[in-house]
Amino acid sequence: MRSSLQRYAPRTGRAVRSLVQLQEAPWRWRVGLEAALALGLPVGLFTLLGQQPLGLQAALGSFTALYGASLARPDRARLLPLVAAGLLLAAALGVLCAGNLWLTGTCLVVVSGLAGGLVLGYRLGPPGPMMFVLVAAVAGRLTAPVALGGVGLPGLRLLGLVAVGAALAYLVIVAPLALPSVRRRSLGRGLKTIFPGFSLPPETVGLALRVVVAVLVAGLLSRPMGAYRSYWVVLSAVAVLQSSPSRRLTTIRGLHRVVGTVLGILVFEAIWLLHPAGLLAVAVLMLLQGITEVVVARNYALALLFITPMALLNATLGHPGATLPTVQGRVFDTLLGAGIALGVFWLGEALMYFRTSSAAAQTQGPEDAEEVA
Repeated sequence: MRSSLQRYAPRTGRAVRSLVQLQEAPWRWRVGLEAALALGLPVGLFTLLGQQPLGLQAALGSFTALYGASLARPDRARLLPLVAAGLLLAAALGVLCAGNLWLTGTCLVVVSGLAGGLVLGYRLGPPGPMMFVLVAAVAGRLTAPVALGGVGLPGLRLLGLVAVGAALAYLVIVAPLALPSVRRRSLGRGLKTIFPGFSLPPETVGLALRVVVAVLVAGLLSRPMGAYRSYWVVLSAVAVLQSSPSRRLTTIRGLHRVVGTVLGILVFEAIWLLHPAGLLAVAVLMLLQGITEVVVARNYALALLFITPMALLNATLGHPGATLPTVQGRVFDTLLGAGIALGVFWLGEALMYFRTSSAAAQTQGPEDAEEVA
């Protein structure tokens, strides 16, 4: 017993230290600025027109600007229309399935499978398949009937707003190419060179399957277990699993998700004291989105200090009253989603271990068998 504790103590210490350690990665200032502008344009424009809720819906398309951040700007100009089309398709599937709880769950499983396979197969990079799942989930909730816990918004209008948000995000990325100096510095290599072909090695297949299984389990368990918003459970599960097949990194990411969310709630409560509304709310959302993209590669828990208040502001803007139910719901849904993710991951690891052990035992020769006996 004592030796086991001694063996696991260093791993636990490293996991705890990872909460405050910065990884060897750049501070992504340009990416943060682009993400902030991509979010701020639709929300700000509709706020000026007196329709901030429409701007928050259009902001679903702003996730387009998060992809391909490491590519040259001409290559991003070629890639992002494909990303925008994928986000719009995810939103359309969410809308089509919004009238039935089982269909909604099936939709999220399908979107996670398609997005996971394509994003991982083409090695598209951060933020991974999560944004496609998020857009499908939010679109489904916004257009689902009120009787099913939705908001009951018109589906076609929502899809139009997502398209507007994606178009504005694309404009943010390609606008600098209008300057000759930027065009001279930005020499693209072409998407066929960057993404030479679709490939799903066994390790990547396992990663994608775990994401799909976690989405399925989260969809089945979230309502019976009293989740505040089922898609928050789903997104927490996807966020923990999508980045790495490593045991250590997946477990650490689950820890970061929970601790970062709890601390992020404190940031949200501090912001809420300012009673953000109108253009002030737009500025706060832009700041949170920008900082998230600057720090996310350095420390995931640190990024959640800004992701969490951004999600909570989106959920509470325009809904005056106590925020305690929303905050409590966010904590519970995060714990449930992270728990499901880690459960799926370690169950998969156990099954793989027993399968490998069984295969090894079957390949033993008679002499080996006698030795074992």
